[in-house]
Amino acid sequence: MEQRRPGTTEGELLEVLSGYPLFRGVPRESLRALIHMGVERKCPAGRFLFLEGDPAEGVYLLLEGYVKVVQTDVSGQEVVAQVAGPGEPLGLIAMFADSPYPASAQAVSPARALWLPGEALRGFLLRHPEVALRLLRVLAERLHETHRRLLEVSILRVERRLARVLVRLASRLGQRTEEGIAVAMPLSREELAELCGTRLHTVSRLLNRWQRAGWVRLGRRRIVLREPHALVALAEELEPREPPLALTGRKVGEGKTVDDRRGTRPGRTE
Repeated sequence: MEQRRPGTTEGELLEVLSGYPLFRGVPRESLRALIHMGVERKCPAGRFLFLEGDPAEGVYLLLEGYVKVVQTDVSGQEVVAQVAGPGEPLGLIAMFADSPYPASAQAVSPARALWLPGEALRGFLLRHPEVALRLLRVLAERLHETHRRLLEVSILRVERRLARVLVRLASRLGQRTEEGIAVAMPLSREELAELCGTRLHTVSRLLNRWQRAGWVRLGRRRIVLREPHALVALAEELEPREPPLALTGRKVGEGKTVDDRRGTRPGRTE
């Protein structure tokens, strides 16, 4: 991981931070002082900003690119706990709890971040309590998201969980295009499966089915929501609940062993 990107000036960093909701209303001189206390770092895709278990000596403020926060279970399998885009802080809980990072932050695209030492950030928050309140809101929203995902894995069918993941990603990280709403963060199908707590095969089958129905367009680590309202309806179990059978590659009346409505084979649960 490299520090201080060539050509990035203090003025450019100041403009970037000033545009983030987190720092709305903060005097530019205060932001300039914060920049002086921090270190700009860039991280190639696939590399880590920090690793699970590392000492949490500061917070990373993402300036550019996208990051996934992953935790490793006892079997060594990685689970995506969170995704983040520009303007979002990483490592907050560990720094305030004075504990090691509980997860690793891996760049899924070339990323750039401003690392802020914990002591410097705490002093800044004491001088600007409005920013501290916004950070508390960020933490509360992440906790709520974690609880919501746990509940969804317990009670919702897999196609509803996947639809909800896509709708949330489009809401947070979506970009309007001629085709529809493109999820700006590059995510693999495996990463989507981890986000909604299911198998890669199930996610691939559902996405292919939705592409045939015209709801999404798939590319390499790219998803465009062409019919976002249809996905919202599925996520919230409104009508229509799923693509018409004629658009799923089946003929009406054909007998199949796959229960498409649940996204699983009979007798198998996700």
